[in-house]
Amino acid sequence: MRRLLKAITPPVLASAGRRVERFVRARHTPPEWEPRPQGWLPDAPVAGWNVETAVTAYRAKLPAFRDAITGPGPLGVSTSAVMELKEPSAGQQNTLLAFAYALSLASRTSDHVSVLDWGGGLGFFSLLSRAVLPEEVAIEFHCKEVPLICAAGSETFPDVTYWDDDRCLDRRYDLVMASSSLQYCEDWHDAARRLARASGRYLLLTRVPVVLDRPSFVVLQRPRSRQLQTEALCWIVNRDELVDAATAEGSVELVREFLQGGKPQFPGAAPQDETRAYLFRATSR
Repeated sequence: MRRLLKAITPPVLASAGRRVERFVRARHTPPEWEPRPQGWLPDAPVAGWNVETAVTAYRAKLPAFRDAITGPGPLGVSTSAVMELKEPSAGQQNTLLAFAYALSLASRTSDHVSVLDWGGGLGFFSLLSRAVLPEEVAIEFHCKEVPLICAAGSETFPDVTYWDDDRCLDRRYDLVMASSSLQYCEDWHDAARRLARASGRYLLLTRVPVVLDRPSFVVLQRPRSRQLQTEALCWIVNRDELVDAATAEGSVELVREFLQGGKPQFPGAAPQDETRAYLFRATSR
């Protein structure tokens, strides 16, 4: 019946019908980013990332990520469960290269490097670590995540140590990284300070959505990925607040700021607001 209707419907009417359908769908689809003037307090429980659909999304990306880091092509595959698989992009490559740069600095003059990926998903960056460092450098990789993802990660990467609580911050690492994770922490100021304390050599806060001309604020994120079917509260972080929080105790100093190219379309965004990364170096303690 659908084929028959398509065959007898004039192209002009078919095109108009598609436009109406898109308009109706848009009117009834909740926005990806919703302002939260009440701050972090949710009206109802928010599922966040401790859901089976997040595990499924990570596993679906793993083959493409393995191919990207082992072949000669661009390192442009997203490691995020939120973003669907697409063509390689400069923004995603910038994220991976910023990590590779930080890891190279943290492992310099040593044949062993320890890494904590705080909010590291399934553990994709453990693969990238091995791909960019010489074979003679031993890598001790730790990943902090929610329980469901930790369980899946332990099965996928048995050589990675997974933590589902903050006991991982009771020691120091040559490199501590938080990639698209700090903004999902209610008290992100305290989290930034604790990550700085755990950084023995370098700290990389990356894929952070920042604003330059207004204080940090909260939004509700509904990922567009049909696979995820979840939502999470998220901070849009003021750039100066972020740097001040990380350096507040004097344990680290800012070395480099990276532009990553992404411009999230969240409420209240201005043209200059975007996703950035910040590399800090540990000071003498």
